[in-house]
Amino acid sequence: MKNKLIVFIIILFILILGVSFYMRNIYTPIAIIKTAVKESSLSGESYILCQRARTTGFDWRVIQNEYGDIVNELCNVIGSNPFAELLLRHEFVMAQNTFVFYVEEKTMKYSEVTNQEEIEYIVTGWDILYPVKHDVIFNFFSPKGYITKNDLSPSKTPSMEISGI
Repeated sequence: MKNKLIVFIIILFILILGVSFYMRNIYTPIAIIKTAVKESSLSGESYILCQRARTTGFDWRVIQNEYGDIVNELCNVIGSNPFAELLLRHEFVMAQNTFVFYVEEKTMKYSEVTNQEEIEYIVTGWDILYPVKHDVIFNFFSPKGYITKNDLSPSKTPSMEISGI
């Protein structure tokens, strides 16, 4: 009896791992909002890699600047912005995804809020860097290559259906 229980647990574990692998790497969801990009496919582009930062005066933290240097600088991004264009679920926002911003211009501006010069990037577009994290804790069965309709806040879903997504 004990051997059967052990075999059952092993089979269940293998099944869960198999489903997780399939869902994260092979499965292509129907309601794709945005496909993730890999950094290797961005050659020839002027871009920065950022993560969301909510501090006084800043919305973003640059983790790789336009020269390819690893940095840790707070900045503001003007222009195309994923959080302005999509109403994303709180869990998705908190998952620490990395976003690619395509830089048109970099400026320094004085901020009355922080009383200092701040970096400001004017961007023409954005992408999300592969792999996409959909949730902080339960990310086992989510596809790594896409932002999907399930990542949107429920209040955004009806308007997305109108636009054909």
